[in-house]
Amino acid sequence: MLRFCRIGRLGACLGVLAVLLIAGSAPEPLHAQAPTLVRYWLWLDDPTEPMFDQLVKEFNATHPTIKVEYQLVPLSEYHDKLVTALAAGAGPDAGRFKDWWLGEFVKLNGLEPMANSVAKWPGRGDVIENLWNTGKITAAGPVYMLPHQFITFYLYYRRDWFAQAGLKPPATFEDFLAAARKLTDPAKNQYGFGLRGGAGGQDQWLAFMVAGGARMVDTQGKVIINSPEAVKVNQWYIELFRAHKVAPPSAPTDAYAQVLGAFQSGNTAMMAHHVGSSVLVTQKLGAANVGVLPIPAADPAKPATMATMSGNVVFAASKQKEAAFTFISWLSENAPMDKWSGSRQGQLPVLKSVSRLPRYSENVFFKVSLDGANYAIAWPPLPGVGYVSAQAWQANMQRALLGQIGSKDMLDEIAKALQR
Repeated sequence: MLRFCRIGRLGACLGVLAVLLIAGSAPEPLHAQAPTLVRYWLWLDDPTEPMFDQLVKEFNATHPTIKVEYQLVPLSEYHDKLVTALAAGAGPDAGRFKDWWLGEFVKLNGLEPMANSVAKWPGRGDVIENLWNTGKITAAGPVYMLPHQFITFYLYYRRDWFAQAGLKPPATFEDFLAAARKLTDPAKNQYGFGLRGGAGGQDQWLAFMVAGGARMVDTQGKVIINSPEAVKVNQWYIELFRAHKVAPPSAPTDAYAQVLGAFQSGNTAMMAHHVGSSVLVTQKLGAANVGVLPIPAADPAKPATMATMSGNVVFAASKQKEAAFTFISWLSENAPMDKWSGSRQGQLPVLKSVSRLPRYSENVFFKVSLDGANYAIAWPPLPGVGYVSAQAWQANMQRALLGQIGSKDMLDEIAKALQR
């Protein structure tokens, strides 16, 4: 080519040649890098609500380098499916998690410690400080679960029924039983209390157990759930169904849907649950007809209830740990937290800034919940708690309610399961 160039134009020709040579050797244009895929599992009390799907779409739209795909699993199946999937190497990268399961999964090296990630997270200082302990095995140990939504159990009651019967809201076990008996009429399919003997009923049970003075462990961490005092409280709880018959005949197998449905339909006068049911019951029955109060106590000078945390974890086997933490920490930021807490799935927000918003600070259901946090007791972080919540409690409670075993036998099995 150069021989056809005039001397005066040699520089221009060399420039053209250089361009052609560069163009000829240039690599193919790079394709845009695919976003990092994060697989996330969760359960929802009401899986028909679109709130979480909207959150995922918002996250994916605002985080183009990460794509979250999620799978809904019923809470009654969640623990076992998670264990099976992780053992097969097919588990999620991150997931919603209960504090009950921490001991078991940490013992199996299934959870990723979050100390470094949490230290860098801007939202760290907004979390109610003592709630970090729900994600630890020991107070000085690393965080394995990022706090997200917590609850304390309290009692819903039909304010209109109590007024018609001339009853005051119960403050003690004695008051509770008297009211339940007076408001029970099997001929009308009406019962005083919606006892939950089926899936998930261990939280309702534990709320009454600790309110009666029973404890799962002592100050040294020794399991004492089968102590004489605990056996007595458990016997009282069993007799609500067996001896006093203030719970529906279906109580041994009733799960959340049945207990909620009976309360909404006017078949039960009282139901123990948390703030997550407040929207559903008031929409159905009217706010004027629904009252809320702390779990009655055996000794009103020593109130207690059950508390639990639903947080988020990153699994140790994940290859996308950083992206997974980005997603779960985003769920615990102000706006997503408020959207979740204000939905039908709503529980107590773990952020101080959100809990101060009027919708929580001025809401009677949230107020009773937050007051209960001052004396609430959580499940201990023992390896057997996951097994107890998934299988052992329900199987043994049903046997006790049906008269196949006694209170002591039931609690001996629970104690054994906690230490497995």
